Amino acid sequence: MALDPRTHTPSSNDSSHKNALSQFRHQVKQAKQEHTLGWALTRKLVEPRSLPATLEQLVERIPQSSCQPAIQEMLLAALPSPGNTSSKSNVHADRLKELTGLPATKAIRVLCLYFDLVDQESQRDDTFDPQELEDFVRIHTNPYDWLLKVDDPSLLDLGAGDLSFEEALLTQYLPQIQNAGQLLILHALDRLQPGSQFGGVYHASQERLARLSQHPLEYLHFRFWGAKDMLDLTTPRELRKTYSIVTCHAPATPTFAFEPTRLSQNTIQEHLKRTKGDFKTVRVNGEEALEVHHRGRTLTFPLWKFAIRGPLPLLDLMAQRGQLCILSAIDAEVFWEILAQLVEDESMRPPNVVLTQDNLPEIFKQVYESLSSLKEGERCYLSNVTPLRIQLPHALTPHPRGSEGFRFGYVEVRRGAVFSDMPASFTAQQFSQMSEEPLPWCLILIPDLLVS
Repeated sequence: MALDPRTHTPSSNDSSHKNALSQFRHQVKQAKQEHTLGWALTRKLVEPRSLPATLEQLVERIPQSSCQPAIQEMLLAALPSPGNTSSKSNVHADRLKELTGLPATKAIRVLCLYFDLVDQESQRDDTFDPQELEDFVRIHTNPYDWLLKVDDPSLLDLGAGDLSFEEALLTQYLPQIQNAGQLLILHALDRLQPGSQFGGVYHASQERLARLSQHPLEYLHFRFWGAKDMLDLTTPRELRKTYSIVTCHAPATPTFAFEPTRLSQNTIQEHLKRTKGDFKTVRVNGEEALEVHHRGRTLTFPLWKFAIRGPLPLLDLMAQRGQLCILSAIDAEVFWEILAQLVEDESMRPPNVVLTQDNLPEIFKQVYESLSSLKEGERCYLSNVTPLRIQLPHALTPHPRGSEGFRFGYVEVRRGAVFSDMPASFTAQQFSQMSEEPLPWCLILIPDLLVS
């Protein structure tokens, strides 16, 4: 007679069984440690409304797994039988603890992770309505309040620097998100190599990193990646396909100040030498750096300082990853190059002409006049000034499957570095002390991917 796996448990004196049990406990513990985002997401699978379906999926998935038969038997014995999954009271907590080393709820969560019931790639709100988002942004002066509107709040910060923005964001929003019983996913990355002698105040301190990492995983999943190319998000696995908000504070100049699709490399390099000075690669204390001779001074920067990417790849990435995109504390040089890509009028993208303060009025005409008249704190909708570009080409590879390009259906322009109700980055806060720098800009964008 075949043994009923729900009443039979292999002998705990069997050495092979002990080895199998020890190995399984190690594997589930490893899954929990390595996939922290997946672990955080399992919390939703054990909520009362989700638990019955979760238990049914586990019962179905276990016999199809590669687990040893003895472990499968123990798991099935610990879980409710099919059709009897409506209550956690039908779960055998002691058996689950023997298998996983965890109390019942956490045991079910780790099994969900181990048996791939959590698809981190699909964790996104596919049902959100861009028109609803646009209505929300038009009504609310603070676009970050969108985090309180969505069911699955998440934010990706590109070029996060010293993480002062992250700290300000959590101070303002985490208590409200926590009170709502939700999980905030906050991911940040920066090109700076941690520990590098270059970058100065833009490095994230260990103290701030520790403060950001001490919040309970039940309410915040925070990760920071240093030495990371912000335009290559193929790794790590924890990065999401879509975030509620994607931000970039003070997009770097000259990195995003010159668009290579309309300016030749020779034109860009000659302009850099004329305005920044001669530059070359050197080694300083064993580390490669960029040495720039500027107005009689010798300056050193991270090696990638003059690596020109242009705004198109940045806009492409933000459009692919964000429901809502926010670029803040944009200096004039980068702002007008970005703006040239957002408008339909091709005359505002003159080939091989570097945008300068002298030619901006002639190139952008009424657009320049309207935007330059904005006072600090004021905003306007770009579509009220000039038609928005119908299609921007993908500038990153691989392209999204089935998409022939992208566009922004909503573009809001604001003047200023810091806004009273919005969290701000360290760079934004410094503009008030830069008497020679003109007021920076802020762009709030809602993207659409164009399907072929």
